Amino acid sequence: MRLSAVFFDIDDTLFSSSSFAVRARRSAVEAMVEAGLEVSADQAYAELEQVVREFTSNYGHHYDKLILRLHQHLRPGVHPALVVAAGVVAYHTMTARLEPFPDAVRALADLGTSELILGVISNGFTVKQAEKLVRLGLQHAFSPGAFFISEEIGVAKPHPRVFLLACEALGIPPGEALYVGDDSVKDVDPAHEAGLLTCLRRGAGKHAEARGAHAPDFIVDDLGKLVEQLRARFTFP
Repeated sequence: MRLSAVFFDIDDTLFSSSSFAVRARRSAVEAMVEAGLEVSADQAYAELEQVVREFTSNYGHHYDKLILRLHQHLRPGVHPALVVAAGVVAYHTMTARLEPFPDAVRALADLGTSELILGVISNGFTVKQAEKLVRLGLQHAFSPGAFFISEEIGVAKPHPRVFLLACEALGIPPGEALYVGDDSVKDVDPAHEAGLLTCLRRGAGKHAEARGAHAPDFIVDDLGKLVEQLRARFTFP
């Protein structure tokens, strides 16, 4: 059986976005409290998590919304923009410390020695997702033209069309492509329905408890194990 391409999700597949989000948001609210938001860090963090749930993680003004909700708790005389800025700076300071999963680095390097097309299929804003790859140092691990982000292509997971568009763009039959993701519902199910092979990357991310309708072709907690299984099962250049 031939394998021509392996596509990867980004968040909680190539790096631990869930644990990063907790650390970064906690750092942000602590900075905002220090800058003049007179509530406990726990209270501010709980309110911020509610903002993220309501507006999604891709929204660009979480801290502005947080200040609108907690405006009455600002220290007298403190401009709200300074408090928001403190949160933004603290968050981006943490962003500079993004690190990929070590097994993801090894797996991409190993697969990169073949002629497989290695790509990304991810939901989100194009530049924001690209920035993650750059900060992770993985931007050169993928094949030219194999970067597919929902904002740019106009379709988002869990629509199966996302995967079909990626395969069409690269001239690959869906049956010769594998998709690796951490979410049974948004990754495995639609990729399966599009005709791709699927791999569930198990972990402690926010989708760890999701239960999809289709069993993945592979289940791993280490992407190195996936590479071993691929070499044993498939023919690829």
